[in-house]
Amino acid sequence: MPDSLNHRLQERVKELTALQGAARLLQDPEPPLDEILPSVAALLPVAWQYPEITEGRIRCHNRDWSTPGYRETPWTQRESFILQNGERGEISVVYLEERPPADEGPFLKEERDLIRSLSEMLRAYFQHRRDDEVILATNELLERRVAERTASLRRLAAEVCLAEERERRHLAENLHDHLGQALALIRIHLQRLRGDAMLGGHSTALEELADLSDQAIRYTRDLTFELSPPVLYELGLGPALEWLGERTARKHGLKVRTTDRLGRPLPDDLKVMLWKSARELLHNVVKHAEARKVTIELSESAQEVVLEVEDDGRGFETEGVRRDSGDRFGLYSIEERLQQLGGRLEIETAPGRGARVRLCAKLPGGPA
Repeated sequence: MPDSLNHRLQERVKELTALQGAARLLQDPEPPLDEILPSVAALLPVAWQYPEITEGRIRCHNRDWSTPGYRETPWTQRESFILQNGERGEISVVYLEERPPADEGPFLKEERDLIRSLSEMLRAYFQHRRDDEVILATNELLERRVAERTASLRRLAAEVCLAEERERRHLAENLHDHLGQALALIRIHLQRLRGDAMLGGHSTALEELADLSDQAIRYTRDLTFELSPPVLYELGLGPALEWLGERTARKHGLKVRTTDRLGRPLPDDLKVMLWKSARELLHNVVKHAEARKVTIELSESAQEVVLEVEDDGRGFETEGVRRDSGDRFGLYSIEERLQQLGGRLEIETAPGRGARVRLCAKLPGGPA
């Protein structure tokens, strides 16, 4: 084989080796630029015709990555590239000494093709990194907006819940102060008329009216407590749960034990949410569980308050309940209310083994 042909073949092998090495280094956009680009620059000298006097440099993002001996000389071959945002980059190769003229100054035509290929690789590499940065920044922005929106929705949900509870409390107070007192006065007047009614032969009708007034008074009292029990605001969540347990035991024949280990007052939104959830859980026990015993435990740690309701009923399949869009147990709505306050719902149950539902909510001032 003639020496000139052998020389050209060797040059092409060097060029292909440089292209392969650069492609391998640039295929992963994850490593830092200062780890990858010096290695790419180091591939340049050996790929050119006179490696002993060749140096290379890569420029982009207003930064340089070059071989140790790089300096500007009259014998330079360079290729520029432009990213989609208009940012410019460049790859350049220099000879430190003059060499005989070739196709392009002292450089070969094939070396121009090589530097163009390397320039395109670098453009794609920098563009990929730029796109990833844009995507990452966009994701971070979206996550911040979602977090802000979620926090806003939680505040709005808490405000709506408190507004609803204030309205219920106002309605309960009106029932007690006006309708309840009016019914009580009617009962007193009916008692005073009892003697005259007996003389006039109307004692039976009067007794019926008295019984109806008693029923109306009881109904009004029950409705008042159902809407907004005064004990919740006057004494706190623990006593309100004890009253709820006693009322449930008396009304449905269950054995209910309540334990209150809460040592601090709770903010209204948290207190109301836990009260409503406990009432809903007890309603579930009465309606679905076929239980004989129920325990209600209220406790706290430095970070959260925990409400636990446990029964010895028939239990249920948790996955089936969570898949049920109707959510006949009300667990989904309780979980939603808890999440709005940064809390969580835990369920321990199985068919035939009873159920334990634990509501955990963060206390004000606790860690996020």
